[in-house]
Amino acid sequence: MSLRLRAVLIAGIALSLLWALAAAWMLRDVHGRLDRTLDQRLAMSARMVSGLLERAALAPDATRGALADAVTVGGGQGIACQIRTLRGEIVAATEGAPLSALESPRPGYADRSIGGEAWRTYTLRSGDYHITTADRRDERDRLVRGILLAAGVPFLVAMLGGLLALWIGIGRGLAPLDALRRTLQARTADATDPVDGARAPPELRPVVAALNDLLARLADALRQQRVFTDAAAHELRTPLTAIDTHLQVARMRRGDAAEDSLRQAGEGVHRLRRTLDQLLLLARAEAPAAVDDPCDSVLAAVGDLLARLPAAARERVSMSVTGGDAATPVPRSMLVTAVRNLVDNALRHAPAPSSVALRIGFDAAARQLRIEVADHGPGLSTAQLVQAGRRFWRGDQGRSGGEGSGLGISIVHAIAARHGGRLVLRAREGADAGTGLVAVLELPLS
Repeated sequence: MSLRLRAVLIAGIALSLLWALAAAWMLRDVHGRLDRTLDQRLAMSARMVSGLLERAALAPDATRGALADAVTVGGGQGIACQIRTLRGEIVAATEGAPLSALESPRPGYADRSIGGEAWRTYTLRSGDYHITTADRRDERDRLVRGILLAAGVPFLVAMLGGLLALWIGIGRGLAPLDALRRTLQARTADATDPVDGARAPPELRPVVAALNDLLARLADALRQQRVFTDAAAHELRTPLTAIDTHLQVARMRRGDAAEDSLRQAGEGVHRLRRTLDQLLLLARAEAPAAVDDPCDSVLAAVGDLLARLPAAARERVSMSVTGGDAATPVPRSMLVTAVRNLVDNALRHAPAPSSVALRIGFDAAARQLRIEVADHGPGLSTAQLVQAGRRFWRGDQGRSGGEGSGLGISIVHAIAARHGGRLVLRAREGADAGTGLVAVLELPLS
């Protein structure tokens, strides 16, 4: 359903209900006032006949013919009048009046059914006579219908005209939104420049501002994607070129030279596979979180990770825990990936005999999980700490062995940002300048 039709329906239904209530109130009020007016007419007619009786000096000994000649009201329009003596003798009546039914009633108003027709009567006692006036109910209803029809047709025309005006007015009011739709529809797929909202109405400016903010974030994401694609192509091209070179050398040589070339080609394949694995992990880290991979125990997840490490590497890791175990909304696989990357970086960059400290802290009050990985490696300078986390970036100290892909810290950053946490790198406190690095990963608790 379009926004225009929705607005017209909501406003139209609301106005129709109000108009219906007003029409019902008007119908009831008009009907009541008309009944009172017609009742007053009956009473005035009776008093008029009484006045005619007095003016004609009608006495009890007057002749019946004179009385009949005095009542000159016609009864052809549903109106009747008759005069009776107190003994019930009819002395005068309108032509066509239902004499047998209009018996002498008690003074005042009354509703009667005469010959299958409803009548409204009024009886007035004047001297020795009862004067009764009456009119048919159907005549009253016909008069009410005529009045309501005369008032209802303009009312209905006004309601339909109001709905039409409402449809046109809302359409004109939504014209800026339609213009924005046409503007966006005419843009190309890679257009990320902001939309001009200077002429937009005040109600539409927040939408334009939010849209421009989305376009700015989209432009930044596209820029990062292009940088990532270029860097990934470069990183994958280098080991592929080295593998191809070593394989060509192995074809041309024999003996130890060929074996050495094949060994180096195998190392290139290993590096290429590691880079591809890291790229896949980065893509998973930036994708929506999996709902079927809960982490009900942080310590159990970290314990499984440490158990899968080689024995030599596991002996170098010392773990300490502060606070009780808890669950985290971060998927278990993502938590294990983040901690494993931090531990691998620390083990790779620190001297072999040195240990890596893994400290896990649970802050129930702040509902925060804090994981620290500290090593005794060469550390990073202030400038390198700023660069750390860029995709495919490797510091001079991290190039030993040529095994790093420059994606480990980027993956941890992506996991932390995706789940409302953060990663902070800083120098070890109390250590010599330029030696040792501490990676602090903060994540929410369930």
